[in-house]
Amino acid sequence: MSSWFTIIPFMVIIGAAIGGFTNFLAIRMLFRPHRTLYIGKWRVPFTPGLIPKRQGELAAQIGKLVVGYLVTPESIYKKLTDDTFKRETEEWINAKLNSWLEKGLTPEEILNQLGIDRPAEKMDSVIQKTIEKKYESLKSKYLNKPVGDILPGQLTESIYNKIPGMAEHIIQKGADYFSSEEGKEKIRVMIENFLKNRGKLWNLVQMFIGEDQLADKVQPEIMKFLHNEGTRDLLISVLDEEARKLEQRTLGEFYSDANEEKILQFLKKGASDLFSLEGYLQKPVKDLIEPYRIKLLDKAVPRLLAGAGEYLTKQSGEILERFQVEDIVRKEIESLSLERLEELVISVAKKELVMITYLGALLGGLIGIIQGIIVMVTS
Repeated sequence: MSSWFTIIPFMVIIGAAIGGFTNFLAIRMLFRPHRTLYIGKWRVPFTPGLIPKRQGELAAQIGKLVVGYLVTPESIYKKLTDDTFKRETEEWINAKLNSWLEKGLTPEEILNQLGIDRPAEKMDSVIQKTIEKKYESLKSKYLNKPVGDILPGQLTESIYNKIPGMAEHIIQKGADYFSSEEGKEKIRVMIENFLKNRGKLWNLVQMFIGEDQLADKVQPEIMKFLHNEGTRDLLISVLDEEARKLEQRTLGEFYSDANEEKILQFLKKGASDLFSLEGYLQKPVKDLIEPYRIKLLDKAVPRLLAGAGEYLTKQSGEILERFQVEDIVRKEIESLSLERLEELVISVAKKELVMITYLGALLGGLIGIIQGIIVMVTS
């Protein structure tokens, strides 16, 4: 009987030691040895370890796993459309924006931080050069073209449509003038100037009619002429014909006597007055956007995020492809040292690996009990 209490415990201890050591060795052989070992020219079996031997294949498979199942357009879409994520992102951006605005930085200070000195002078110089280039470009493009080809069709049509109204306005102004005392006096002076050069005719008129009576007779005839329908049609025809002549003339004909230097100076001064860069650049950004701050935070930021999210969602597949995420993951794992990889895996699954070792010892102990019983029964 005493042999039962010595053999079976001995078999249990031996079995547990073998089982635990076997599992411990199997776990270690996942990573070690890191390199192939040789005895002479003979390669030691199971060297290197499983993971060092298959590191390249493992890296490739993990890369495919990440792109195929983890970081996918669908997963990105779910994340970007998640209400909690959007709310937290908006809050984060608003907090960062408010914090940045509270620093009181001016546009000039920001540009200086970016390495741009004297931004007002440089921006003004850019604007001046842009105006000059645009001026030369427009001049070379339109100077030899007829005015009719330059003006928009709708504007030309509108001008011609207004000619009848212009004719009526001219006639009305003429009628108002010649029906007044000033107009009557002008008629008298014109008649006098006309007849004075006619010698005896002027004396006869003065003798039989008189200057004032002649003006009284001519004035109603002028009014009849102005109010005649034929006069209106004639004036419309003249204005229409002159407009068409102007339409055929080139812009250069009107521009020939222009002082280009003064025109450029006028345009540049207008641009400088319109965009007071010095004033804007020296004001804090907070003050510049204060009238729009609420709209910026409450509307612009959510719209910007929505637009960015929509773009990323649509382009996520192409972005992942261009970034070559699979290759990045593969290269990073391949470049990871085996010591670091081993440390990383063991730190994550340390408890589980220890339990596997204990499980091997437990199974070895159970096998030792069974073997001890068999030995005692058969001996």
